[in-house]
Amino acid sequence: AFAVGGVLLGLTGHSLVSRLGRGRSLRLGSGVLALGVLVYASGGPLTVTLLGALLCGIGGSIVAVFVTSFLSAQQGPAAPSALNEGNGLGAVAGLVAPLAVGAGVAVGWGWRPGLVVVVLMLLAVELVRGRTVADYDIGDAASGSEAPGRLPAAYWWAWLTLACLISVEFCLTLWSADLLRDRAGMGAGAAAASLATVVGGMAVGRLTGAQLAHRADPERLLLGAILVAGAGFMVAWLSTTAAVMLVAFFVCGLGVGLHFPLGIGRCVRASGRRPDRATARVSIAGGLASGGAPFVLAALADSAGVHTAFLTVVALLAFALALVLLRPVPATA
Repeated sequence: AFAVGGVLLGLTGHSLVSRLGRGRSLRLGSGVLALGVLVYASGGPLTVTLLGALLCGIGGSIVAVFVTSFLSAQQGPAAPSALNEGNGLGAVAGLVAPLAVGAGVAVGWGWRPGLVVVVLMLLAVELVRGRTVADYDIGDAASGSEAPGRLPAAYWWAWLTLACLISVEFCLTLWSADLLRDRAGMGAGAAAASLATVVGGMAVGRLTGAQLAHRADPERLLLGAILVAGAGFMVAWLSTTAAVMLVAFFVCGLGVGLHFPLGIGRCVRASGRRPDRATARVSIAGGLASGGAPFVLAALADSAGVHTAFLTVVALLAFALALVLLRPVPATA
């Protein structure tokens, strides 16, 4: 349901920002996301829970998509660095959020208060932004100046590359614990340990990558990030020692952390001055990747075993690497 929400936004996001502008679209996204969290945490039946997940997918995608296009428009040449910094903070939040949920459980409040914190944070963001949000309506569709016509072929090659890289991220965050159990015999702590190492690596990779993006060509930086992720994953895949696997997952996360911010910046560059439309369509890639790739890996694990199924990650990284090499997007596209 969450993935479907992302796909729906991808199909309608450009029309939304054309009608409301980016500033009001972001405010709408905050509201829908907050409503989704409250519905999800309401304790209702499964249909209500799924509705909450759908709303979270829509609202979260609105925020992620239009923050990206705003930063791209506002920061100009510094956009790759800004996107890495923003996504780095997002990865840090990905480490803090489970702790908030766990703290609520530990003191006897249950898991729901940890999620409601998100609603309070969204409210605080909108209060700080104030009543006037026109400052966010800069560049292209938000200001009515986006180039007409369809997205060019170069964009769709970049989109496909990013879809592969998002698939890798979700496969690792959702299933790396199973590889630890299967290869290293880890027990109940495997899920927490694998999430901390992969997401921790992503946070460090994105925050340090922001500095690298100031100086390095984004295409070369993305190639390096794919190679680092592949090397780290192969060490984890070949090892049977928990400590070695966890370190390798951290190294893998360093590379994976750069994939999304560099990949979405690449899509914007290849869009031919259609950044809002480009980032909206990326939401479709995210929905398909998050809703599809982990299930493909799970199906392969059922038939061929977890270890063999994880070759899916290798195939996705190899395909993405080939696309970057064969279909480059110049930094000044």
